[in-house]
Amino acid sequence: MKSKVISNASLLLLSIIFSIALVFAFLELPRLLDQGIQRQFGFPQFDQGLGDVNAFKTELFIQGLHLRWIGYGSLLLILILIIAGYATRKTGWALAGAVGLFIPVFGQFAFSMFFLAGLGILRVGWLPFMEASSVSILDMGKVIYVPYWILMWFFGLFNWNAHQFLSYFFMASGAFLFIWGVLVWFQSRYNSQQVASAWIYKISRHPQYLGWILWSYGFILFPPARAEMKITWSVPSSLPWLLMTMIIIGICMLEEIKMMKVTNGGYEAYRKKSPFLIPLPRWLRRPISWPARKIAGGEHPVRPAQVGWIILLYTGILVGLSLIWVDLKPAGAMDSPGSETLVELSQVVRSLDEIGDNRRGIYAEMKNIPRYGAAGTEALVSLAVHPNDIVREFSIQLLGEQNFTASEDIYLGALNDSVKRVRSSAILGAGNLSSERAADSLIQLLVAPRFPNNLFHIYGALGSIGQPKAIPYLVAGLDGGEWYNQVAALDAIFTIDREMGVEYAIRELQDEDLHIRQNAVIKCILSEDPQVVEPLKALFGDEDFEVRFYARQGVRRLTRKSTNGPPEIQ
Repeated sequence: MKSKVISNASLLLLSIIFSIALVFAFLELPRLLDQGIQRQFGFPQFDQGLGDVNAFKTELFIQGLHLRWIGYGSLLLILILIIAGYATRKTGWALAGAVGLFIPVFGQFAFSMFFLAGLGILRVGWLPFMEASSVSILDMGKVIYVPYWILMWFFGLFNWNAHQFLSYFFMASGAFLFIWGVLVWFQSRYNSQQVASAWIYKISRHPQYLGWILWSYGFILFPPARAEMKITWSVPSSLPWLLMTMIIIGICMLEEIKMMKVTNGGYEAYRKKSPFLIPLPRWLRRPISWPARKIAGGEHPVRPAQVGWIILLYTGILVGLSLIWVDLKPAGAMDSPGSETLVELSQVVRSLDEIGDNRRGIYAEMKNIPRYGAAGTEALVSLAVHPNDIVREFSIQLLGEQNFTASEDIYLGALNDSVKRVRSSAILGAGNLSSERAADSLIQLLVAPRFPNNLFHIYGALGSIGQPKAIPYLVAGLDGGEWYNQVAALDAIFTIDREMGVEYAIRELQDEDLHIRQNAVIKCILSEDPQVVEPLKALFGDEDFEVRFYARQGVRRLTRKSTNGPPEIQ
């Protein structure tokens, strides 16, 4: 008796030790691996979601390394493993496919803006999901966050942001259940028991799978803080986790069918005493399992086909529920104007006087004003002279996003505002007008430069307007100053006069600043001018990976074009 107590205590202690080690390893090893990959191999370092040019560069990167073929091939292999595993009852194959769906989640540890850099290259397996439609398919599993939201709400009642605690809690609990389940399973095999039924197996018939599910749930809640600095750095992972979990649940059902045959029905006695995965009260368990019982024609499925239909049904239900939280409108779509009342609009406007300097709070209130139609536009016009500079900034910004031409006087008047952010919004709004008056006003800011910290936006606005008389001032902006201002100046020249832009882009290929060279390479590629081929070849030995890579891709692209005609961008 004493030796049995010591043995069980040892198993418990080992489970705790291995669980801590496992959580630490899964949090630290990805970071170390990402650092090693980033040092060993080159990757682009830009925000792929910021503008058409970066989207073009992303496409060149994917095409150049054949990542689309790799991504679609990987997903096809995963689906084959899952289907073959279910069809042949080789649960190991199905499990490998399920884990394969989850593996790209480790890309969240990549310390880079570009979503495929470093460890982020694992996300290539999700490319088919990302490119399938304008709707975020990877978000179609958001119902899985309901338990997390409930717990966050509960802890919020005590003014505690428990996000990090919950992430660690789920990971630690999952690792503990997994390790404990494995050790108890080995103990039962050592004692020649046909069915493991002691300790953790009294709480769950599949503790290892439950442990993995809980651990992975905590893992998707644990994006490093840096991945949240820009929304385009992170990639949703709710649907892959949901699919993986449903596949694993199906594997559990298949294994129980197998155990019933291996034990000649002896497994049934154990099954009646222990919960399937999570111990739930009968009043909750029975309604949840009702669809499964209807498909199986009894308490449990007895054929693999029944398992398949059960998994498909529950997956469909959960994906359907997730649509509640998924924005199905096309990007940039807005609700029908005037759907809210003028009373609500006046309440929003009055609330701005009470928020103070809370930028997030002010924007949260103001972003919906355009949905009030003409009344909302009038409100934004009046708010453009609000004493709070944050309110002025966002009102002008929102008017500019609507291309409200009647606001020209507002934009031009705000060009001399004392606050940089307000001036920036006004400059961008003026650029959207594409009027000669707006161009003249912006050029005046360059003739007598009083706001050097707004040069980036001024150059960009002049490029949007496309006014040729701005070119001398833009050319002057190429000589010296901050690199991002020089990049904006070249972009504007290229937009206004493509031929002249190519000339200066070739010149900028020799600049000492790598950011300027990177931009010049892309401008040369976009020009599709044969004269840029040789200058691009000269960069094949450049010290910067991005310059080297895109110079090679540009030469290949232009060579194909001269041979076969214009290449198509997928």
